[in-house]
Amino acid sequence: MRTWILLAAGALAIALLSTAFVVVDETEHVVITQFGRPIAVHSEAGLYPKLPAPIQRVTRLEKRVVLSEQQPTELLTADKKNVVLSTYVSWRIAKPLPFLTSLRTREAAEARLAALVQSELGSTLGNLAFSSVVPAPTEGGGLEQVEDHVQKACHDAALRDFGIDVTSFGVTRLGYPAQNLQSVFARMRAERERIARGYRSEGKAAAQKIRAEADRERATSLADADAEAARLKGEGEAEAARVYADAYRGHEAFYAFLRTLESYEKVLQENTTLVLPADSPFLALLLEKRPTGGAAK
Repeated sequence: MRTWILLAAGALAIALLSTAFVVVDETEHVVITQFGRPIAVHSEAGLYPKLPAPIQRVTRLEKRVVLSEQQPTELLTADKKNVVLSTYVSWRIAKPLPFLTSLRTREAAEARLAALVQSELGSTLGNLAFSSVVPAPTEGGGLEQVEDHVQKACHDAALRDFGIDVTSFGVTRLGYPAQNLQSVFARMRAERERIARGYRSEGKAAAQKIRAEADRERATSLADADAEAARLKGEGEAEAARVYADAYRGHEAFYAFLRTLESYEKVLQENTTLVLPADSPFLALLLEKRPTGGAAK
């Protein structure tokens, strides 16, 4: 009989000792409660001592980031346009004690976060016009401003009330009720037409600029060519005069005689009448005078 008592006491001692330590994984928070009252929180991985059960019990909470998808919600913008949004929120338990006392389970946390997100999302959209939620490509704003505002508001409220850190919030789908589709499509067409007009205007301006530049370059090239031609012509005439001067040097009277004959050939045609002074050098040969003006024999 005594042996059985000893064996039972040993088994009880082993059972008590097996609950006198707790192993904390790196993916969890461990809260130790004594008669239901939290007395210690362990968030670092390791082995920690505690009093055996049922004096002290262990509650394990997820420490990793959790992703929760929200159901599609139809909301109103400031100008009374309906939009349907599907969203997600990622969160983690940052403060185990407030989470344990206010929520305790993941399901309760997701339900409270869904209500908080819907409230903040409705408040944010209610202060924004539809055109700022779904802006044109060239305009600012858009869903990013909505996501940033909702994420910050939910983060502050959830951390303060539930010990939850909302790490991110985003819109996965944006839809429109049937009554809004026509206005959305009309606005999209008008925006695309405005962009097309802008492109055409820019193209015309660029074409005019190119033509003006081409005309300017053409005028510059022609002016340069005319100047070069005039220079070359002047140089040619100067060179021709020099060649003539070299050829007829010492025979100036003969050169004058030939030039006079050439002038006659160009000027005196059939039935040509000239009215010139009697002492004109042009008539020297015709009056049988020397080109120098001396009388003929």
